[in-house]
Amino acid sequence: MQLLKPKNDVVFHCLFRKGNESITKALISSIIEEEIDEIELDNDRYLLQTYPDQKMGILDLKAKLNDGIICNIEIQLADKGYTEKRLLDYWSNLYSMQLKIGEKYHKLQKAIIILIADYDFGRLKEINKVHTKWQIREEEYFEKVLTEDLEIHIISLPKARKKNDKCNQLLQWLAFLDNPNNEGVKEMKKKNQDIADALWKLEEISEDEKLRKIAEVRERWERDELSAQDYWKENGLAEGRKQGLEEGRAQGLEQGREEGLEQGLEQGLEQGKKQGKREGREEGIKEAQLEIAKEMLKNEVEVEMIIKCTGIAKEKLEELKRKFK
Repeated sequence: MQLLKPKNDVVFHCLFRKGNESITKALISSIIEEEIDEIELDNDRYLLQTYPDQKMGILDLKAKLNDGIICNIEIQLADKGYTEKRLLDYWSNLYSMQLKIGEKYHKLQKAIIILIADYDFGRLKEINKVHTKWQIREEEYFEKVLTEDLEIHIISLPKARKKNDKCNQLLQWLAFLDNPNNEGVKEMKKKNQDIADALWKLEEISEDEKLRKIAEVRERWERDELSAQDYWKENGLAEGRKQGLEEGRAQGLEQGREEGLEQGLEQGLEQGKKQGKREGREEGIKEAQLEIAKEMLKNEVEVEMIIKCTGIAKEKLEELKRKFK
């Protein structure tokens, strides 16, 4: 029988539920790199139940560790966006929910968020590490941490697959979570008792037909959601391109009209100046010719001679001659 994959968050919850504290302690300890003496798990995390209309939200595992430290573990198989903001939101809720009305801040305990992601996102793509730990640090004095109460661990399954350190406890757990059916994982149980216990418990829950159906529903829901995201992304891009083209065309037309009008005005002014100069010269010449003709008429010069000298039409000269009589 094929074992169910623990990175399916329904299987993950059933595997690391109340009653399986020892393997849960081993997993968390390999991540936060601290020994865990005490652990308390939520009592309502065994998810053998039906989901109406296959509607499932994000599932997370909550645990209380040494000295009241609270820890939240989540597995995500696909990037649903805004992962960094969601982690901060989870942490803030996990931290603030410790206080009841009227209680003082000194009762707040450390809150740890752990994300095991089957994808890389944001600035983590630039960091070649399987496991990154995040806190609030001073910009210049980087070694100074503002508070130990905030701690976020991000685990990259894609980066873990590229590693081949079989002695690393965390990498062993990640290989188990990723694919417990792998022969290499089955070999690990000979050297790692916690992995052996986890495999035994996984075999037990994998025989539960009801759980297998719920896990299948969960996987189908994840696939459908991702397909829907891809569909709307593609359609959104197409619609965006279309809308951008229309808006760009309208803006281009408006800009073209404005540039055309401005250029037309400049050209019109330039041509107007040239034409005005030409017409002005012609008008000046005509006025000068008329003045010459008038003087010649006063001096009783023959009309033919005036026409020859000024180029003024005979009719115009006859009209001017009548004005002088």
